[in-house]
Amino acid sequence: MVEQRDIDIILNNPIDWEKFRNKTILVTGATGRLGMYIVEAINKADIDWNLNVNIIALARNEKKLRYVFGNSLQLPNVHTLVQDITEPIHWNGDVHYIFHTAGAASPRDFTNEPVDTLWGHVQGTRNVLELAREKKSEKVLYTSTVEIYGEWKKDEGIRENDMGPIYCDHARACYPEAKRLCETMFASYEAQYSVPYVGVRMCHTFGPGISLHDGRAFSEFIRNVIKGEDIVLHTDGSAVRTYTYVADAIGAMLLAFTKGKHRYYNVANLNNLISICDLAELIAGLDEKGRVKVLYANHEEQKLKYLPFKLGIMNVDRITELGWRPQVGTEDAFRYTLESFQQRS
Repeated sequence: MVEQRDIDIILNNPIDWEKFRNKTILVTGATGRLGMYIVEAINKADIDWNLNVNIIALARNEKKLRYVFGNSLQLPNVHTLVQDITEPIHWNGDVHYIFHTAGAASPRDFTNEPVDTLWGHVQGTRNVLELAREKKSEKVLYTSTVEIYGEWKKDEGIRENDMGPIYCDHARACYPEAKRLCETMFASYEAQYSVPYVGVRMCHTFGPGISLHDGRAFSEFIRNVIKGEDIVLHTDGSAVRTYTYVADAIGAMLLAFTKGKHRYYNVANLNNLISICDLAELIAGLDEKGRVKVLYANHEEQKLKYLPFKLGIMNVDRITELGWRPQVGTEDAFRYTLESFQQRS
């Protein structure tokens, strides 16, 4: 399911692949947009450089595991673990590294299942950390989010040691507050049990494998184009975001994991800075039949609970100092994503 083009993008980073030699690596959320790329990238590096890696792909749905990874599951070094991340994780044998990517992260989750979103992150992260403690794992990578920074009104980019307010008295806070707590859990497990970790804080990462029904604006726009429907904006579209193609994001994650010396690294493609309304026009323009227009709805009709403030833009000096250079521009990134759905249909 992962295109060779995207694997090449990931491998075109100065990742220290020797760090993976003779290791067993667990990837949670393995069928998600991040997890499946991590599994396939490490698997390709293992094949290319004979690293003797064992990969454990953890996900809830066995059928989806087979669909996502196909023939890769026939390889002797790729194993599956079918379970919910909120249940204790059991594996016979070593687990040297863990890439923890599992967890709900969409406006539809936050709106319809805020309790499940909150506890899914917290319980899942506790289970990962307990496994790392039990197995004396050498390192865990945690995928966090720009939302932990809260409201940011300054002009300069957010650095990893900055923090803004989050208003915790509404259900939409279930996601950023859970992520903040999970980051505290990692710090606590390191302090008390010496569990080593590194984290990445990501901003609007997307690509093949995203859900078109999760309520994210760009997912809705792509679905509109596939169906030949007009894109309807439920805000004025002035909010500005950075959009990072998934292969670029995975390259950054693997760099942080193998070369990083800091606790956290911001990951965002600042070259892909665009407003929601301009993004809607860009994606509408990808409709080859020219059917899709951008319309504006009455703001009172908004049903999903989006973030109640405008996110700041992250400073990415730390990750670029490790050699990360995002390779995919906004239009190509969304074209690749759209094409992945068109090819499947």
